[in-house]
Amino acid sequence: MEYTRRDLALAYLNAHEMPESVPSPPESLAARLKTYHQELLRGLRHLFDFSLQDEPALQFFLRSVARSYRTNTYPLSGLLEGGLLFQRVEGTGTLEICAELRETHEQTQERHVDLAEMILALAKPDNGEVVTSEQLNAIGVDDVEPTDPDFEWY
Repeated sequence: MEYTRRDLALAYLNAHEMPESVPSPPESLAARLKTYHQELLRGLRHLFDFSLQDEPALQFFLRSVARSYRTNTYPLSGLLEGGLLFQRVEGTGTLEICAELRETHEQTQERHVDLAEMILALAKPDNGEVVTSEQLNAIGVDDVEPTDPDFEWY
């Protein structure tokens, strides 16, 4: 796989620390995803030779964008099984509004990535660099996103 500046921006957004309501066991998908995103960001920052260390204003702005990205939801976000709910509201127009909000949510998430990419370009212009999975693996970063085949989040 190849990674561009946009992937670095997305890695910053996904690795942003969020307060946890309940600590996750280290073997849980939530904990493994958190580690994956942090490690991917570490590897991409290293290989792109990118840091916001000397850019406190941009660092603050990127954190603000990341917080907004991570907290942006829509009414059915995280709903794993909505059968009973769907039966109750079917035919009322409620699900159509939720579908519209989901589309708006997806567009908003893309714009967050656009904004993060622009912030990174302010700190260091994009020269078209590409980082590969092989390069990440060579520095000890596994770029295969963890999954949970049993769909057990915790």
